[in-house]
Amino acid sequence: MTRPRLVMMANNIDEVGGAQRVVHVVAQGLAERGYPVDLVGVTPFEPRHEFVADPAFRRFVLMDEPWPALPVGRSARNAALAPELKARRSRLSAAAATSLAGVLDDGPAGVIVTGQLWAMEYVARVPHDDWVVIGQYHSSFEAAAAGRDLKRALDLYRDVDTFALLTPADADSFRRKGLNNTTWLANPLAFWPADPASGTADEVVTYLGRLSAEKGVAYLVDAWGAIADRHPTWRLRLVGSGPDEARIRGRIAELPAGADRVEVLPPVADSEAELRRASMVVLPSLTEGLPLVLAEAMALGLPCVATDCSAGVRMLAGDGADARLVARGDAEALAAAISDLIDAPEERRVLGERARAAMEPYRAERILDEWERLIADVLR
Repeated sequence: MTRPRLVMMANNIDEVGGAQRVVHVVAQGLAERGYPVDLVGVTPFEPRHEFVADPAFRRFVLMDEPWPALPVGRSARNAALAPELKARRSRLSAAAATSLAGVLDDGPAGVIVTGQLWAMEYVARVPHDDWVVIGQYHSSFEAAAAGRDLKRALDLYRDVDTFALLTPADADSFRRKGLNNTTWLANPLAFWPADPASGTADEVVTYLGRLSAEKGVAYLVDAWGAIADRHPTWRLRLVGSGPDEARIRGRIAELPAGADRVEVLPPVADSEAELRRASMVVLPSLTEGLPLVLAEAMALGLPCVATDCSAGVRMLAGDGADARLVARGDAEALAAAISDLIDAPEERRVLGERARAAMEPYRAERILDEWERLIADVLR
C-alpha cells in the first residue's frame, strides 16, 4: 500500500525540549511504518541536538541563521523594531517561505502537520491547495487564552482540515470558540523503560525543564527552603537552563535553609538517565500543555508532584490519583506535598506503581496507531 507523504513542521527541530522530542518520535515512528516523511524546522537552533541516530526521514531547516531576537526589555507589541533588525527578519522570513515552497514541491502532495503556530504561519504563505493540513497546538487552551495565541490559533487553524489538541478538554474549549474542526491526540512518550526506576537510592527531588518564569521554578525553590531543615538527607536538583537562571540562583542563595543541598545543572540530552537519579519529580509550572517530562517520570514509576495548571496535567495525573496535584503558584502547598511524600516511602512506592500503569496508553506505538487513524480520516 502506498502511504501518503508527510511534511511535519515545528518552530525548530534542534533544541533539547519536549516539543522537539515529540516531533522526532512521531516523524521517525511513521517513517519506519513506511510513510515518506520530511521533518521541517523554521529556524535553526544552536547547539543542535541529534534526537535520532539513524533518521528514516529527510530533514530541512528553512532559515539559514537563527531568527534574531528582540533586544532585552523590548517586544514587538510595545516598541518598534530597529530598522536593521526589521530588515534582517524580513529577509529571513521571505527566504523561509521560499524554502518551504521548495520542500513541498520536492515530491507528491500529501499531509502537512504543523506542530506550532509560527510554522503554520509559513504554510499559510505558500501555495498548498493540493495538501491536507493537520494543525496542532502543544499547549493548553488556558495558556492560549491568557496571551495572544488564542487569536492566532483561531485565525490560522479555522480552515485547516483538522486541528488537533492534546486533550479532549482543550479540543472542546477551542470548539466552543467556533472551531468545528477540532480533535485531540496526546503526545507519545519518547521512551518506554523496560524497568522502573528505583526511586529510593539518592533521596533527590528533581525538576527537569526550562528555567523560565512560566515553569514556576521559583515556587519550588521557596518550597524547598521551607522544608529543607526537616529533611537533612534530601537534596533538590534543578536540571535545565533559561532566562530565569540568574534569578533562580539568586533565590537559592537567599534561602533560609537548604541552599547547600540545591544543585543547578545544565540541560541533558538523556532525560531517562537523569530521571533515574531521582527519588521524586516535581513539576511546579504555571502553564503547561501535556508535559512530556511528567509523563516520562511517571512511566519510570517515579512519584510525582505537579501543579494543577492544565487539562493535560490533570489527564496525566488522573486528577490526582496517579500523581499529587497542588494549586499552582502556591509554594506552601507545594512544600507540604513534597514533605508529605518524603515522609511516606510506602506511599511513594504505591504512587509510582500507579503512575507507571497510567502511562501505558502514551506508549509511542499506541500513539502512532492513533496518528495513522487520524491521517486516514483526513484523507477520506
